[in-house]
Amino acid sequence: MTTAPVWFTGMEWGPQLVSHILTLGELLNNASLAAGIGAAAAFMLVMLNDWRRDRRAAKRLIPALLKRLRVLIESRRTGTRDAAKSLGTGNHLRTIGLPFPVGRIERHADRAVDHLTDRQAMALDNLIFWMRECDRLNANYRAALDQIDAASSDFTRGEASMRLQVPGLVQRLGQRYAEEIHLLTKLDALIAAYLAGTLNERGGIPATEATGSEKT
Repeated sequence: MTTAPVWFTGMEWGPQLVSHILTLGELLNNASLAAGIGAAAAFMLVMLNDWRRDRRAAKRLIPALLKRLRVLIESRRTGTRDAAKSLGTGNHLRTIGLPFPVGRIERHADRAVDHLTDRQAMALDNLIFWMRECDRLNANYRAALDQIDAASSDFTRGEASMRLQVPGLVQRLGQRYAEEIHLLTKLDALIAAYLAGTLNERGGIPATEATGSEKT
């Protein structure tokens, strides 16, 4: 027959167990210890919330943002084609579309970096670089159009000014439009590869999806 432990009967270990419980209670009632435990719990809660926020950015926010970005890319591509067609007509198209939300994507990418694969992280870096380059080209268009307008209205040299300056300026601007269309096509292909999970090892467009754009 098994007998109950002596501490359970309270004959030997019982008093010591009660003493330990009382000591633990005193520790928990200590204000400094309670504050430390509270601070640690608050810190862990903040860390957990940050982790959940960053994971949400990687799994939901960034893909959703990239899907909307494809709509803007197509709008920019259409606007750039229309602007190229307007060259030499005397009614140049100056606005080809809204600027890219580079800062917003960059912030989400920085926060979510621990939840991204290496390919996804490199792809977002490529994406941000190309978007900045497209916006830079877009800003240069206005300066180039100002030059064309100034040369076209330069009455001091009359027709000679138009013959000598305007065609060259128009040609260079047309080349810049073509360059942006090429970059926009690459951007769209890169986003498609990101969303489909088919990025190459450098975070670029895989060879099978590089139709119409250079491989990255």
